[in-house]
Amino acid sequence: MTAVSSLLPSYGFSAAQMDTATNIAAWREAVSTFFDVDELAFGEAEPFRADVVSYALGSILLGSARASSQRFRRSAETIARSGVDHVIVQLYVRGGYTGVAGQRAIKVDAGDLCVLDLAQTLETRATRFENLTMVVPRPMFDARLLRVEDLHGLVLPHDGAMAPLLARHFGALLECAPRMSFDECHAVVDGTIALISACLRGELERRDVDRSVTADASLLRIRQYIESQLASPELSADAIALHFGLSRASLYRLFAPIGGIADYIRSRRLHRAFFDLAGTGSRQVRISEVARRWQLGTDAHFTRLFKTAYGITPSAAREAAILGLQRPQAVAEAEPASPLSRWMRGIAAPRTGE
Repeated sequence: MTAVSSLLPSYGFSAAQMDTATNIAAWREAVSTFFDVDELAFGEAEPFRADVVSYALGSILLGSARASSQRFRRSAETIARSGVDHVIVQLYVRGGYTGVAGQRAIKVDAGDLCVLDLAQTLETRATRFENLTMVVPRPMFDARLLRVEDLHGLVLPHDGAMAPLLARHFGALLECAPRMSFDECHAVVDGTIALISACLRGELERRDVDRSVTADASLLRIRQYIESQLASPELSADAIALHFGLSRASLYRLFAPIGGIADYIRSRRLHRAFFDLAGTGSRQVRISEVARRWQLGTDAHFTRLFKTAYGITPSAAREAAILGLQRPQAVAEAEPASPLSRWMRGIAAPRTGE
């Protein structure tokens, strides 16, 4: 479990250098910020094995993993405990999985590329697999895609053009990572996210052929403005229409395909509130303060909205986050902790307002 590169922060372990119990513990620790895992090596004759190598490429993370079959889960409690609000892009080199991402059934085969939003729930069952995973802070996609949450469960198939293209790019990045400097990382990452965004945008547009390019561009600008004003009590449909020189009817038509302007603002405020409660300072913040900060009404109203959106109460989300923060301290003396959780929190902390 030593560094595998002298240039970039890196982390890895090999099943060949561990007994099974130690290998399982290392795997659980490595993936704990992403998922809860169980049913390890279920139905397999051989014991569980997992190998991991990961690199911190500046503002993104890139890693390769090989592991036995297992079940992956990301519940609302897992999301709160992990406290991270990123998107992961995975290429399955071998194996695959089936399950549910949010409300969407998902099936991934060897060669497919899939996208998961870590702010949404997931439950899948994977066969023995090998994959490449990129962890991307949400704001990097926010600047390029209309609705990042629509990416959850998106699959680019292996028999299309985009998945093989990105597969080659991911493979080249992983191969070059041990020799890459920090300056080279910064130059490469922006182009990589632009390439991924272009490929994903094409797939999203193919699925939603009725949405025009002009509407997408207008919505992206308005959505970015809304993000910057979520804490303001003055944020409203009227204020947005005035700011952009639109009629209320035009604004409503723009947002109709994504649920309406009021629902969109409410969902984004709830998203910010969730990650406020999951943040490192959540123990010092009253739930009523979070509700007021994001203009979400009284405690009772906020609790109803929050539970409808996430299936748990604000207090349950905060308790899960506190347990997640305490866990590394509890195990620190027992075994070396994976740096992946620290990297995940460090590459882009959830925004708390502008």
